[in-house]
Amino acid sequence: MDRGRIVREFALSAIGSPYVYGGTGMRCTPDYRLARMDQYPAYADAIKAQCPRLMGTRQGCAGCRYEGMDCFDCAGFVRRGFQAAGISLPSGASTQWRTGNWAYKGPLAPRAFQGVCALYRESGDSRYPMRHTGISLGDGRVADARGHQQGVLLVQGHAYPWTHYAVPNGMEEEMLPPFPEPQELSVGAKGGAVRRLQERLMALGYPLRRFGADGIFGRETAGALRAFQHVAGLPPTGRGDRKTLALLNIHREENT
Repeated sequence: MDRGRIVREFALSAIGSPYVYGGTGMRCTPDYRLARMDQYPAYADAIKAQCPRLMGTRQGCAGCRYEGMDCFDCAGFVRRGFQAAGISLPSGASTQWRTGNWAYKGPLAPRAFQGVCALYRESGDSRYPMRHTGISLGDGRVADARGHQQGVLLVQGHAYPWTHYAVPNGMEEEMLPPFPEPQELSVGAKGGAVRRLQERLMALGYPLRRFGADGIFGRETAGALRAFQHVAGLPPTGRGDRKTLALLNIHREENT
């Protein structure tokens, strides 16, 4: 399944849609805006200002530029975009960055604009590390729900100061060129590199009977890796350091 194409088509279909803080892709109506105003009072004036009916300049929604459209905030837009391709992400830019099921995430690199992925801008606040998010369409363009006045925009990727990118697990094979080699894999790591490590261990006779190659580095994977390291004459740390991964040919496979 070409998940990248599905995400891209969703993003393009939403260009011009309204931004509403807290918006999750529901239809933009005065009642929905009022509910978000009650939920997020600090943004109430900005939410109200883009609704002619709430501002008293129109009697109804007819003729409003957002009539019949769905509304989003930045994280809600990214969440719905990847949800269209069967990929679940949490709400909130910082929560997505911290807890999303990413195959890879890191500082912005040119490859972020060469495939479909999520883009982030850091905030400088350790509590909420990301202030904004959008979707790279893989052709140099980015779609993002920019703000109450702008709505959902389509712009060139370098026209905004993105700082990081993240690729959901299951979409890493659609990103070219290949991902950077992992420096180390250990308990808690997730994604395609972990899955290939697990597949290699099982192929060499180190079974993962409970979870198999699920792409999640847990205690079972660490135990199998320690067994491999013991036989290979390496310190049985249970961590996939560079030497261990090289012996397992993980680096070579990552770049084929």
